[in-house]
Amino acid sequence: MNIYHNISNHKNILLIFGGFASHFTHFQNFIPKNCDWILLSYYTHLDFMELDRFLLSLQNKNLHLLGFSMGVWAANLFLNQTQIPLNFHSKTAINGTEYGIHKTYGIHPKLFALTQKRFHLESFKKNLFGIHYPPPKDFIFLDELLLKEELNFFLAHQKFIKSALKWNRIIISTNDLVFPTQAQKSFWNLQGYTQEIKEIKAPHFAFFDWEIIC
Repeated sequence: MNIYHNISNHKNILLIFGGFASHFTHFQNFIPKNCDWILLSYYTHLDFMELDRFLLSLQNKNLHLLGFSMGVWAANLFLNQTQIPLNFHSKTAINGTEYGIHKTYGIHPKLFALTQKRFHLESFKKNLFGIHYPPPKDFIFLDELLLKEELNFFLAHQKFIKSALKWNRIIISTNDLVFPTQAQKSFWNLQGYTQEIKEIKAPHFAFFDWEIIC
């Protein structure tokens, strides 16, 4: 797991759990000017001790959580196992669910396994960015073999923890070609989040069309 951070002297800190294939270059141009930020990406384990230690030093800051895609699943696992007393000023889920991989409430396991087996980075980029493909030249992606390993990690660690924590905002893209829109709606409505849901006309990577707020 990679932890990137850009911490200076801002009071607000955005903790982003990125999705599959996320890289800090994908987010740096969308971070509000009044925010420092931390990004988790390239998931290879579920040991959040390093993140816990880092967040301990930031207890006097205003923390804002953002889970994107499979990062919603990862963020939920983190929030339900951390021993750090964290008080988030906001929690936003974007184009994902707490299941991540699921027949009804996530990306179907068979489809996920097929994607891992036949993974092609350029095809994934087209689905990820939709009308914004090709992405800016400064967007970096890891090698395909490494990304297949990350996909395999997700497949090997399918687990769901029912969360007692409350998300403040649920963002769902209506043109999502990665994480089924209906699966997202079904999950969040089942959890009672009808009022928190905002649908936007955007592809899976929604940050060209939706403004991050701290």
